[in-house]
Amino acid sequence: MTIELHGHRGARGLWPENSLPGFAAAIALGVTAIEMDIALTADGVVVLSHDPGLDPDLTRLDGDWIDAPTPRVLDLTLAELSRYDIGRIRPGSAQAGRFPDQRGLDGLRIPTLAEVVALRPEVMLSVELKTHPDRPADSTSPEVMADAVLAVLEEGGGLGRARVISFDWRGLRHLRRRCPGLSLGFLTDAESLADAALWWDGPTAADYGGSIPRAVAAEAAAGAITAWGPDHEGLSEAQVAQAKALGLLVNPWTVNDEAEMTRLLGWGVGAITTDYPNRGLRAIAAFAAT
Repeated sequence: MTIELHGHRGARGLWPENSLPGFAAAIALGVTAIEMDIALTADGVVVLSHDPGLDPDLTRLDGDWIDAPTPRVLDLTLAELSRYDIGRIRPGSAQAGRFPDQRGLDGLRIPTLAEVVALRPEVMLSVELKTHPDRPADSTSPEVMADAVLAVLEEGGGLGRARVISFDWRGLRHLRRRCPGLSLGFLTDAESLADAALWWDGPTAADYGGSIPRAVAAEAAAGAITAWGPDHEGLSEAQVAQAKALGLLVNPWTVNDEAEMTRLLGWGVGAITTDYPNRGLRAIAAFAAT
């Protein structure tokens, strides 16, 4: 069985997140997929950003760190967005403490999805739609974002190697209708499960006997790969087994400890998303050798 290794935001533990050099470094290490977060600019360009607003711990303007409240991506044109540098973590910040090995690079700009699609044709693209049903003013609608992403993937020849993922299941349902063969990944965590009717736009796990895998399987399109992306914390072996029995690919995130990776591989997960692809490669190689 081939295990997919997804570099979270590229190789976040080693290189600036959601950056072209970070993706290139992850690809050079040998990941199966590069994972990225999507937003739309004021002029409708699909760009990479994890948060609705620019992160003050990752963003500089004219050499100076920006402070909160920061501009929202959807309020900036691509030209305006290109003025900001995302190549380093603010010294002394919580993120700097979490990722002490990240190599900073000056002069990095927020890339467009089209630029990432053009990087390497054989690498899978795991594209997360960042829409927020709990904060609808902070992003475009899930349908608009999904259509914009689909257009970029089609134009760049990336559609056949893409998996579109999201906590907000509305955009994924829209893509399932528009492009039934597209691989989709349904993400879950404690926050979205606590208000599943909002994030899933109607159903909850209770409608499926309390089973999250059954809820995800109900969203699957015939013949297309459907993944369940749970937070690895709280995931159980029984849930993995049930998801696999339902034909789902289980892709826990964000797993940075090698011992935890080994445990999950033993349970039979089909993919791992990590900030440290180097650790993931070691864990997968060691597991394959057993």
